[in-house]
Amino acid sequence: MNQNIRKITDGAMMIAIVGAVLLIDRQLAGSISSMALFLFPLPMVFYSARYGLRNSGVVLAALLTLCFILGTPQSMFFVGCESVIGTIYGAGVHNKTESRRILLRTLIMGGLVELLAMVVFASFFGYDITAEIGEYANILSTITADTGAALPASFMSENSLRTLFVLSAILTGVLEGLITHLMSRLMLKRLRFTLPPSTPLYDYYPPKWSGYAALAMMLAYYYSMAKPFESSAVQTAVQAIGTAGMMYLVFYGFVGILVLAPRLWPGAARWIFVLSILLFFMFSLALIVAGFLYITTDTHERICKGGNYASETRQN
Repeated sequence: MNQNIRKITDGAMMIAIVGAVLLIDRQLAGSISSMALFLFPLPMVFYSARYGLRNSGVVLAALLTLCFILGTPQSMFFVGCESVIGTIYGAGVHNKTESRRILLRTLIMGGLVELLAMVVFASFFGYDITAEIGEYANILSTITADTGAALPASFMSENSLRTLFVLSAILTGVLEGLITHLMSRLMLKRLRFTLPPSTPLYDYYPPKWSGYAALAMMLAYYYSMAKPFESSAVQTAVQAIGTAGMMYLVFYGFVGILVLAPRLWPGAARWIFVLSILLFFMFSLALIVAGFLYITTDTHERICKGGNYASETRQN
């Protein structure tokens, strides 16, 4: 088959698949777009992985137009954003970009989509995020009054609930991005695509500047807690950025423990692993400090490699 005809046929097939799913989603009152959002990037992952970013632009534009015609405002936003994510993911595969970079892009874009959705839907449908957070506070107060449980006052504050609200949105997007990554690799392997090799966690070194940037973001979060901004939108944005920085440090603190603890204390590695999981879900300050030191120092190099491997990897 002629290559140009094959491009058109594959593009039409991907658009038809998304269109059929959108029609089914409307009949199911948006159930698919709300519960299986991670499936929507897959058609564009396939197309852009085969034909590249330049050839995927027309197909993506046609798909977005189809979303505007067939979708509801909610599905139009989510499916459109997820299709863009799929296009960028597939283009990375086509260009043989490192797997870790593709994954990082996908996780960041997934978190941004969910975070943006809060702002978009609040503006479009006219509901007040602050009022909704107040309702959550009232629900928690009612539950604690009925059960007799005592929650810390700091947990019941508006700033804490706002942080949890933002954090839940970011984590949802990150989880969707991770599932998209895993399903995309599974699909492309089954279709016999040549995939960039996965980088083991043991060999991955984040740049040092990212540790300082994450620390600055976290300090901005604490500043907004001490001196809240007058604008609720600015307050939410600063807390979202600060929460992302905090999550970044917590994650690499967890990674540092997983990588370094078995080499430092082989006999106690199992118990340290259990402790690190507990600290991970508690967002412990100790884990934040560990993550910052893991990123900005050469601890990994000295303990695991005993040489210049980490420095050479960062330079490359």
